[in-house]
Amino acid sequence: MKLAASILGVFPETWLVGGALRDALLKRPFKDIDLAVPPSADFSRKVERLARGLDAACFLLDEETQVWRLSARSKPSFQLDIMPFVGGTLASDLARRDFTVNAIACRLSPGDDFKADRKTGDFTFKPARAALQDPFGGIKDLAAKRLKAVAPDVFTKDPVRLLRAFRIAAALDLEISPAALKAIKKHAALIRRPAPERVREELMRLLESPESCRWLALMHKHGLLTAVFPDLAAQEGCAVNYYGKGGVLKHTLQVVERVDDLFGDLAGWLPEAKKLLPLLPQPRLLKLAALLHDIAKPPKAAMIKGRLRFFGHEEFGAGMAEKVMEDLRFPREEIRLVSRVIGAHLRPGNLAANDAISDRAMFRFFRTMGDYTVPLLALSWADHASYVSSEQLKKFRKKLHNAPAPLKPGLPYNSPVKTLRYMQVLSLLLKTYVKKTLKLAATRLVDGNDVIRALKLPEGPRVGELLDKVRLLQFEGKVKTREQALKALKGMR
Repeated sequence: MKLAASILGVFPETWLVGGALRDALLKRPFKDIDLAVPPSADFSRKVERLARGLDAACFLLDEETQVWRLSARSKPSFQLDIMPFVGGTLASDLARRDFTVNAIACRLSPGDDFKADRKTGDFTFKPARAALQDPFGGIKDLAAKRLKAVAPDVFTKDPVRLLRAFRIAAALDLEISPAALKAIKKHAALIRRPAPERVREELMRLLESPESCRWLALMHKHGLLTAVFPDLAAQEGCAVNYYGKGGVLKHTLQVVERVDDLFGDLAGWLPEAKKLLPLLPQPRLLKLAALLHDIAKPPKAAMIKGRLRFFGHEEFGAGMAEKVMEDLRFPREEIRLVSRVIGAHLRPGNLAANDAISDRAMFRFFRTMGDYTVPLLALSWADHASYVSSEQLKKFRKKLHNAPAPLKPGLPYNSPVKTLRYMQVLSLLLKTYVKKTLKLAATRLVDGNDVIRALKLPEGPRVGELLDKVRLLQFEGKVKTREQALKALKGMR
């Protein structure tokens, strides 16, 4: 399909704009195509005609700006947003955009085309220099890897751009200009005005960066992180004696950094990484859990017998995180995952504090956490790894999967020896989960009906309790066949 020719057949003057053009200038593939055309009385009818010609579904995305979205019904798939010039002209349209790198336009010509990758569906496009309009120097800023605002008032006109600046800079590895950073610091509080869904989307796209911690730290430096998450503000002055300057917030950002590290080399850090990968949440969601995991430490901080303690901060933090995510309109399933792992994030460490961990203890832990086991262990990995430097963590790599040895008493909470041992326990739990729990789920020897028939019991909680006992025997390797399981059941009379 000659996509450009089809578009020009309906809209003879069409301009490629926005992120698609920006990525094309950087010779990067892109998925979505943004187009701007001169306004006309029959604009919507033309859009519908284009949709028919492209065999695409179409609907009005934004009534105020008349943005229409076209989505292909067949391959090659595409998503195309088309709108009339805001303000009536191309010049006025570009002038109302956010950053100079997004305020560039390229006029399509019949010789142009969008080349689609058959495997990924991504597009590439080669803009003709003579067809470009760049009134704000965006091309020069792209070459200099610089993100500049189109005008001083871009953040007050649409405060979600405060967060978008970091998201775009993170995605393209750009340096945000000093003037833009100064304006962000001045107007950071305005981030509470946009629709929560828009804030959530920008935040989660930022967390897709492999260096998300770096950008969150820059956000904090300019007042935006605690504007988005006011509950994090108290962390900076909390437990400074433990964590150093920056307090709990310093630790929080270090945990996010370790999640960055973890997903940067999953196979190098975790045992059975290929089998664990489908059980892990999206990296950006685990980074959000890391960002919120100690949200309740300040309100739960108390001096007890001369020691600063945070009793109950994990359960209380689960509720606080749930409220934060609800306010940002996260899907219920994602809220449940994040709050569940935050509420249990001390449990793996409590297991690791024991000299030996029995099969029974691991079985109960896996049973309690269910599908949240692997996300919890991944968060706990990042939490414990944050207590050592990146260099120390790299030195641990060859020892992480060794069997954990008992600890000497009296080691401080941030002892590298203690951290290594706790991380070895996490590796053991992950290996055991893959080897035993996943296998157990795939080879169920008996079910509730077998229990009822073998012991002549009525339906009820007792049936489930007996099933758990059989599964524990299977987990421990004491029962391996259906016959053995039935024999064990009959012995439970």
